[in-house]
Amino acid sequence: MFKIIATGMYLPKNLKSNEDFYKKFGDDPLKKVFERIGHGARYYADKDESSATLAIKAGEQALKNSGLKPEDINLLIISTDTPSQLSPATAAEVQHKLGIKSAGAFDVNCACAGFVTAVDMAAKYLNGEEYKRALVIGTYAMSKHLDHDDGNTAILFGDGAGAFIMEYSPNQGPMASTLKADGSFWDFMGIYGGGSALPVDEQVLLDRTHKVKVPKKFPATLNTEEWPPLIENTLAKIGLKPQDAQAYVFTQIRKPTIVEVMEKFGLPMEKTHTIMEKWGYTGSACVPMAFHDMAAEGKVKRGDRVVLCASGGGYSMACTTFIY
Repeated sequence: MFKIIATGMYLPKNLKSNEDFYKKFGDDPLKKVFERIGHGARYYADKDESSATLAIKAGEQALKNSGLKPEDINLLIISTDTPSQLSPATAAEVQHKLGIKSAGAFDVNCACAGFVTAVDMAAKYLNGEEYKRALVIGTYAMSKHLDHDDGNTAILFGDGAGAFIMEYSPNQGPMASTLKADGSFWDFMGIYGGGSALPVDEQVLLDRTHKVKVPKKFPATLNTEEWPPLIENTLAKIGLKPQDAQAYVFTQIRKPTIVEVMEKFGLPMEKTHTIMEKWGYTGSACVPMAFHDMAAEGKVKRGDRVVLCASGGGYSMACTTFIY
């Protein structure tokens, strides 16, 4: 068991509004797209910012909110699929610059399911009692990998970072998690150039495969089909049903998906929270950013049972439930 003792987030300063895209790509049918998915704005990192620097800002805020010192953290997990570099881990730079000298540090990459996966991993480390506190950060700088002339992908992503500080707490109440994947979707969306399969060379640059590509279209109902049983199965592990949770936070890619899942469970939208209207889709950072914002607005309170449900390219899924 664990408790979240503090959260933090960081949003870059460079606003990219829907109107900016209308000017570039035309407002028809783009307006209908944004109305359908619920995206209102997004923010891009500066040229001198990276996934590491975004993570550091979110981590600093979480530490400030907790009243802890960097040396009080025993474990650092960074969730990102936009690492500052292929190697070494983004966590190395974050650990050094936050001054968390005694903590183990590593990255997790399962796309936008990464943060919830990292929370599950941190909980298991904490339950082993070797580690007392973990700093888990989801960070996303996808604007660096966009083809800004591609209207299909340039409009979807924003940057940001969100952080949880988790502490071992044997009396906090039961938690449960479920990880799931369907690797048959591995070639539907991603950044396929720059790895060991397609190292950067002249052809990769010409084909722009070092940028985000969507070679195949995901089924429109994929998340609405997968999320409900994932949540039900996770809660059932501790004898609960969806109606027993007070707060839900989902991947922030499409608002209608969230609405449909909440309606399926017969739950009001007041029990969840969306941020894509003001910050767009921030990938592995969207769940901690949404939770941080939800708590700041008083929509999730201490003692509430929380469900985090996320999915991302690959196709990876993760769900966890805990007491806040």
